[in-house]
Amino acid sequence: MKIVTYNGTNIDEIVKEAVKVLSGGGLIVYPTETCYGVGVDATKLNAVEKLFKYKARREGKPISIAVSDIDMANKYVDINDIARSIYENYLPGPITVVSKGLNKVANGVQSEYGTLGVRMPDFSLILDLVRTYGKPITATSANMSYRPRPYSIKQLLKDLPDKQETLIDLIIDAGELPYSEPSTVVDTTMNSLNIMREGKNLLGQIIGGKEPLLFSKTTSPQETIDFGSMNMLRFNDVPLERPLVFLLSGDLGAGKTQFSKGIARHLGIKDIIKSPTYNIVSEYKYVQGEREGLFVHTDTWRVESEKDILALDYQRYIVTGNIIAIEWADKYLKDLIDMMQGNNARIVNVIFKYLTETEREIATYDYIGD
Repeated sequence: MKIVTYNGTNIDEIVKEAVKVLSGGGLIVYPTETCYGVGVDATKLNAVEKLFKYKARREGKPISIAVSDIDMANKYVDINDIARSIYENYLPGPITVVSKGLNKVANGVQSEYGTLGVRMPDFSLILDLVRTYGKPITATSANMSYRPRPYSIKQLLKDLPDKQETLIDLIIDAGELPYSEPSTVVDTTMNSLNIMREGKNLLGQIIGGKEPLLFSKTTSPQETIDFGSMNMLRFNDVPLERPLVFLLSGDLGAGKTQFSKGIARHLGIKDIIKSPTYNIVSEYKYVQGEREGLFVHTDTWRVESEKDILALDYQRYIVTGNIIAIEWADKYLKDLIDMMQGNNARIVNVIFKYLTETEREIATYDYIGD
């Protein structure tokens, strides 16, 4: 492992050294405007596999890439009008733009749904490095999964096990970076602006207040499934600390079961997901890395009263690690919310509207109530 110190004037020297390491499939630690990141050539499979060993990557957490400009991004993702507006008005900056990938990166970089996050860091050294290298590098924080984001090399090395430290080929040390929030992650794949993670940038104010957290107008069952998966990704870490509950409300045939299939797909559940109209509750075990729990799929269509809900002994499902989706939640919304809040659950309210035979409008609202 080699450490070079960035002093603001030695860009050419550092870029030359970093390009040499990346060309050989090596791994570098580099500064950004948010925290220290870790990068490998995003198009080299052996380099990406080395990155995954370093990160001890947990399932459900995709990897983004760093590019130098929109022209480079256009070679790796499909940039629609919404994404282009972000590139032109907000980048470089602390924003990750998620688009449909073009399958030009190594296996494991694009998500299993074919999407890819793109960063254009507001740090001239890294933009020069990527521009000189001519290919994207991975853009993920240099900490191992579940460890604090590093703002200094001293902090990073203190938190790294020896095994991970030996995987680093080059460290670019720019001193202690100002504490900053991570990048804002914006998913543009559903032809709408969906903020998956709030970060340093104020983009969140665009859909803040009473507007939905996530929104889509789907035109097929598959798109509704995709939107369900997007929602689960948005709240992927919640079950680590508390139960996660999706309250699904809306018209008959509006896509509630398809949305639930998307949740199950993101959790890696292989069972066929059907609406539990007759048995009311269906359980599916999921495993993601070192964590596991139940996906509990519920349909209150045949539940005749609030007492019947209590009679289901539903409280036993509302525990940390479990994800719950309740169709027709609007029938007993107050009782369900009271029950979930009483068990410290994170509540997400999803509203479905039937527009035409093929079109659905789906909006996701935060209903924490803490």
